[in-house]
Amino acid sequence: MGNFFTLIFPLLLSGLVGYLLGSISFAVILTKAFIHDDVRNFGSGNAGATNVLRAAGKKASALTFACDFAKCAASVLIGYRILLWACEQHSMDPSYARLGMYAAGILCIIGHMYPLYFGFRGGKGVVTTAAMMAMLDWRVFLVCFVAFFSTFFWKKIVSLSSVTAAITYPIATFLITWFLDYLPGGFPVSYVVMATAVAALAGFVVTIKHRENIKRLIAGTEKPISFKKQS
Repeated sequence: MGNFFTLIFPLLLSGLVGYLLGSISFAVILTKAFIHDDVRNFGSGNAGATNVLRAAGKKASALTFACDFAKCAASVLIGYRILLWACEQHSMDPSYARLGMYAAGILCIIGHMYPLYFGFRGGKGVVTTAAMMAMLDWRVFLVCFVAFFSTFFWKKIVSLSSVTAAITYPIATFLITWFLDYLPGGFPVSYVVMATAVAALAGFVVTIKHRENIKRLIAGTEKPISFKKQS
C-alpha cells in the first residue's frame, strides 16, 4: 500500500497533462482560422466538430475531429508513460501504468469540455471520449462505434447517436472485461471495476453535456445533421 501512494503525484501529473492538452480547443482555433469567427457564436454554441461543420464546413470539421482525437490519444499515451516510469522507479507491477491512461484520458475530456484557455466554454467530449475508448480497449470502441453509427444512419442526429454511444460505453466495458478478461483468469476483478467506473464517468459527463439536446429530442425539435455549410 505504501508503494501505491508513491503513484499519487504521477497520477496528478498525468491528469494535469491531460487537462492542459484537452483545453486546446481546436474547434475555436480552426474556425477562427477558416472564417475569422468563433464557432461558439454559431448554431448550438458548442466548440466541437459538429458545430464547426455548421459554421465553417467539412474541411474545418474534419480537421477539428482529427485534432481533438489526437490530443486525447496523446494524453493517454503520456499518462501511460508517466505511470510506467513511476512503476519502474519503485519496482511496481507495470500494469499500474494503466492508471495513468485513465487519469489523463478523463481529465482530457474535462479539459475539452471546460477549456482553461477559452473561458471554460468548450465541447461535449464525444470525440475525446472516443479517443480514450480506442486507446484503452479497441473491443469496447468497436461496440460503441457500431452503436453510434447505427443510430446515426437511422436518425441522422449526432446528439442522439452520441448519447447512445455514451450509454453503451460502461455497459460494453463491463460485459467485455468481465466475460473476456476476468472470467478466463487473465485480469483481476479490480480491473473490471476500474475500467467500468471510468467508462461510467465518461459516459455520464458526455450525457450530461447533452442535456439540452436530450430535451429537444424528447420534444421532437432536435434537427438532423446537414452536410452543407450554412450561409
